[in-house]
Amino acid sequence: MYAETDFLLALIKDEDWLGDTAEAVYRDHRDELWTSQFTLIELLFVAYREDRDTERVVTNAANLVEVRGDLDTVVAAATYVEDHGFAPFDALHLVESDGDTIVSSDRTYEDFAPRLDLKAENEE
Repeated sequence: MYAETDFLLALIKDEDWLGDTAEAVYRDHRDELWTSQFTLIELLFVAYREDRDTERVVTNAANLVEVRGDLDTVVAAATYVEDHGFAPFDALHLVESDGDTIVSSDRTYEDFAPRLDLKAENEE
C-alpha cells in the first residue's frame, strides 16, 4: 500500500485531524506500507513552509515506511535546508549536481559548489 503525504503527516504531527485514523491504519498495515522519494520531497516542502525541522520530518517519515527511490538525496537536501538555510529546491539541485558546476544566477550555491553565474555571463 502506497503511503501518501497526508497519511505520513498525520502520523508525524503532534496534532492532526487524521491522526487517530492514520495510527490505526499504520498498526493494521505497517508491513504493507511504502512510499516514494516524491512523498518525502513533498514532506520537505511542507516542513519548510511550516517552519519545522526538515531533516527530522523527512527522517521520521523514512523510518515509518519503506522508501522506494532515492532516499539519500532527499535526506541530504533536508540537511542543507536545516543547517544552511537553503530553500528545498535549491538544496535538491545542489545535492543532485554532485559537485558539478551549477549554471545559475542564484548565489545560494556560492560556498557549496562551483557556479557559472548567468548574470556575469550576460554582462560579457
